[in-house]
Amino acid sequence: MLQRILQQLKEPVVVKQPVIVRQVNFYTGWVNVPGIGTGAAYATGEAVGTKFSFEVPKSGTISVAVFLDKDDEGLEMDLVLFTDDFLETADNAAFAVTDNDLKNFLSTITFATFKNFDANQVSTAAALGLDYVAPKRRLWGQFVTRGAPNIAAGNLPQFSLTIRVDE
Repeated sequence: MLQRILQQLKEPVVVKQPVIVRQVNFYTGWVNVPGIGTGAAYATGEAVGTKFSFEVPKSGTISVAVFLDKDDEGLEMDLVLFTDDFLETADNAAFAVTDNDLKNFLSTITFATFKNFDANQVSTAAALGLDYVAPKRRLWGQFVTRGAPNIAAGNLPQFSLTIRVDE
């Protein structure tokens, strides 16, 4: 944000003493992945669950994403993010995005490296630096598997995002 302000100034800015810039983080909390067909065998490239949306600041930078694998699968998952609503892919079907929805595509966050804690696993994607603008103060997403999980009832995954706030 400070960079944006400095870019708008016409005169050079001279800093004569230390400046402290306070960074504000927003935490989404744990977001449940809805619509998962428990006990269903997934194949790579299929949607895991249904689409969802969650509240975010109007603009910011996604810095960290955490995925809780409560089923202890440890298989790569992609979180596909959009800045507006999109046509969802049915759970357990090949993930596909319409040409019209591509204009709202933000990015994909990949959870590929897992820490195994015996009965569950955690994957952290850090130092993402993923800038976004969300006019509706929401992001939409859907998960896609890059493996072949078989998720048991009661072990549904969750994720969270840490966002550096611009506004």
